[in-house]
Parts: sequence; structure tokens; C-alpha cells
Amino acid sequence: MSHLSTQTILDYQKIGDPVADAVVDYLYQHKLRATNIWQLVQQQAQAGNAQCQALCDEAFTVPQWVNWQQIEHGAHVFLRSAPVALVSFALGALPLTYAVPNIARVLASTKRLEQDAVRRLYETGSMVADVLAKDGLRADGIGLNSVLRVRLLHTFVRRHVVIDDAKKGLSLPLAINQAELAWVACGFSHVVLSGMQKLGVYLSDDDRRAYQHLWRYANYLMGVPEALLSESPQEEAQRYQQLKLALSAPDDCGRLLTDTLARSFAGQAPFYLPRRELAVLSSLVIPDADLITGLGVNLYPERHLLPVVKALVYAASRTTTLATSQVADWGRDYIRYVLNDGLKGRMADFQMHTSH
Repeated sequence: MSHLSTQTILDYQKIGDPVADAVVDYLYQHKLRATNIWQLVQQQAQAGNAQCQALCDEAFTVPQWVNWQQIEHGAHVFLRSAPVALVSFALGALPLTYAVPNIARVLASTKRLEQDAVRRLYETGSMVADVLAKDGLRADGIGLNSVLRVRLLHTFVRRHVVIDDAKKGLSLPLAINQAELAWVACGFSHVVLSGMQKLGVYLSDDDRRAYQHLWRYANYLMGVPEALLSESPQEEAQRYQQLKLALSAPDDCGRLLTDTLARSFAGQAPFYLPRRELAVLSSLVIPDADLITGLGVNLYPERHLLPVVKALVYAASRTTTLATSQVADWGRDYIRYVLNDGLKGRMADFQMHTSH
């Protein structure tokens, strides 16, 4: 893996998603919208539009490095420890996003994390559930459909923010740029794995490689350039540190979003815990002490109970490895129950919502 200098990462901040950006420019030019924007793109590709065809070609051309057996294994790694994996995702990976000022200000600009926080967070969880579905990332899978819809949503948001910044005379980093997409990608993979292990989940080397491989492909479909993706968990840990050095600097906006996250999840599925206990868990699964402090997460004394928690989780996770398929099915059912409860029957639409 080549080392990424800070300057190289900052250069990636100037690049959006050229293939998807061209698609959205075309859709705007012809005033084309749909509830499922990815289906619309496929229809336009079939009608002969070159920009839409280019995105379809990229999405449906499976890279040679993709291993479908590993992808299925990787999904099982999350599903067989679903309750703990959700802690790592919701309380570790999501706050990580807010540590980058440019990501935090873009999220805050839509107002959804203040006014409709729970729904926005469960919509993200819905995409994760679709990625974990059996054959979810195949050409006709629900995971690929959701990932491409989110990718196009990012592109609509980027276009909106660029126009809004120009109207206000602001000169800021490009919204949802390639460097920041790579940082978020580390959250879905490296941070979730790290958090699961910190809480006591037993993970073999094969488990870790398979889970990282699953998200390597999902993040590739999301538009993260291959140059910023990693081939192993060890490489990804190094990539995470390189990106952190260049991008992470939690500010007041990031702390506001972290606080909103805690308030939104308090007493809600999937944890049904008070805010204090959620903060304890978050302080355990956010990967670095400086990020915990920078994001304003309190260090409560209950953290000292971690060895007890780890022992219980470890024992349970060792048991679940003996019946992987059955436990994975239970995990899928559990995640769907959580999402149905959180979304209140209104399934994720992956549409752009703004305050304007």
C-alpha cells in the first residue's frame, strides 16, 4: 500500500465523484427526477444516455478482486453479533463522521440531524442492512440498489452545497469529496471491527479479512476511488491513521451533531438505554482518545465495567461461530425489527432534504 501524504489527501478533497456528478448534471439539465433515482439512471442508460450508461457500467462491472464467498462471510461476521455490531456502528462509526469539520457542516446544513435525526440515522442503518442481505451486492441485489441510491444522494447534496456556497461567496472544501468518502468508508469497516473487538466479540483473522472485503466492495460501489481503498484490515488501519491526520479536527458543529446523536438514540431502538449509558458505550467504541474528547463525549466511571462486558460478549460470540448461518438469519431478523421500529413503517427513501 502506498503511503498517502497529507497533501495527497488534501488534493483528493478537491474531487467529487466525476461519474455520478455527470449523471446528476444530466438529470438536472433535463429536469428528470424519480422516487428511486437509481432506477431512473438505468432507464436513461437503456434509452442511450452516455453519462447514465457510464455509471451503470461501473456499477455492474465486478472488479477481479471481488470474492463473493468472502463477502457472504463478511456479512455473517456482523450479523452473528448484530447487537454489539450495531453499537460499534451507531455509537462508533457515526460519530467518527462528525470529526471532520467539512462533513459536519454539510450534514448540519440540511438540518436533518437536528430536526429529524432519528429517521436520518435509521435510513443509514437501512443501507447497511441491505448491504448485509444475502446476495445484496449482486447486480440485482437490494444492497447494490441502496448503495447506488445513496451515492446519487451524495451527488445531489454536493451539487446543492456547491451552488449554495457560491451564492454566499464561500470558499470551502468540496462537499462529500473523495478524501471524506474514504474517511467514512473507514468507519463502516475499520471502526466497526475495532469497536466489536473492544467490546469482546471474538473475531478470527479470516473474519476480519472477510468483513473488510465486504466493505471494500460496498465502498467501491459508493464511489470511493480504488486508490483510497485498502486490501486488508492492517492496511485499512494505516489508511485510517493517515486520513485522520489530514482530516480530523472536531469543532463545535461536530460536537453539536454528536450530542444530537446521543439525544436521539436515548431510550430508542436498538439500545433502549439512557443517554449516560450510551455515552459510556460510545466512549468505548470511538477508536481514539483524542476523538472522544474532541467530540465532547463524557468519560463516565462505568467504563471500568468493560472487562465484565467483554467476558460476557466473548463467551456469547464464541458460541455463535458454531452455527453461523442460523445465527446470521437471527441477526437479519433482529436488524429488520430495529429498523421497522425506528422508521415507523416509512421505509428509507434516500432522498435529499434541505432547509431551503
